Amino acid sequence: MEKLRIGQIGTLFEPISDSSTNGLSQIVHVLTEELVALGHDVTLYAPLGSSTSAKLVPLSSFEHASETILGKVLTIGAAFADWRNFDVIHDHTRFFSTMFAHLLPIPMVSTVHHPIIFDELHWHHPHDDYERFFRARWERLLQSVTTVFASQFQKAEFKGKAEVIYSGLPLDKWSTPHADRGHYVGFLGAINESKGTRQAVDAALMASEKIVIAGTMFESTEYFRQKIEPLIDNDRVKFIGPVNFEQKRRFLADAKAMLLPIQWDDPMPTVAMESLASGTPVIGWNRSSMGEIVEDGQSGFLVSSVEEMASRIKDLHQIDYGECRARAERLFDSKKMAVNYVALYQRLIEERASR
Repeated sequence: MEKLRIGQIGTLFEPISDSSTNGLSQIVHVLTEELVALGHDVTLYAPLGSSTSAKLVPLSSFEHASETILGKVLTIGAAFADWRNFDVIHDHTRFFSTMFAHLLPIPMVSTVHHPIIFDELHWHHPHDDYERFFRARWERLLQSVTTVFASQFQKAEFKGKAEVIYSGLPLDKWSTPHADRGHYVGFLGAINESKGTRQAVDAALMASEKIVIAGTMFESTEYFRQKIEPLIDNDRVKFIGPVNFEQKRRFLADAKAMLLPIQWDDPMPTVAMESLASGTPVIGWNRSSMGEIVEDGQSGFLVSSVEEMASRIKDLHQIDYGECRARAERLFDSKKMAVNYVALYQRLIEERASR
């Protein structure tokens, strides 16, 4: 296998490490580590405080990056300035890098970790001339990058040419399924309206099941106080707050199911993959990419209401927990993810060389 020189551009949401809590940051870290393990020369552009076995170029923290446009494009600018050190650049921030990728003499891969509609946020401007100028050029700019999506759901909304490579987890770090079926149903993630925390609690109570909630209240303290806190009794409803990686592994492995009534079109919810990797079924809202993660009736259930979720909790005896782990191994192995990306890198490098 040819050794490639790869530049990975991370976001400035949080330090990128094995303890990252943001799903995007987790995937960037895992991919970077797997590429290094395959023998490639990898450089990661990431926030201060990041850690990796690749060469690290640590840049600004999110707090400082959010203050200026320069801060928002810091990782992109640094990687582009170093392009001579790379055979390919892989960006995980998409929008700003796509505007300038046509200036690179090497291939650039852009993985989109958010819904396509997110880009519309960047187009809004009080002057119509700005929007017309940008829209007229965006489609042309997209031709200078190779777009990758983490789900078929995302790709279906995209008008241009694109690849699909599923995100992956280092499965050897995740617990194998327990023989028993757990003692509670769980909710893991940001505690807010878009994640459907209250719907998960309502479904558990309707099914007469104990529910344990783990997660953070980032920009959603009022939602927690109004919708969740009044129901916490440390018996039927328990809140344990944020969890680190080891705590998360135990939490998922000890649950009989994870409830994910996600209320927005999440491109590829990491917690669903983590649950299956732990041998724990997922009962999730039947929207966006959930049907690509969960095989209905085999590794969990797809539902459309709180009442249906409660009903399916009672049907968990129908699920083979070993099949949950097997599905993760078939689709969401980080080694497969890295191999698929390397194959894409090599193809693009060869195509560029043949021009």
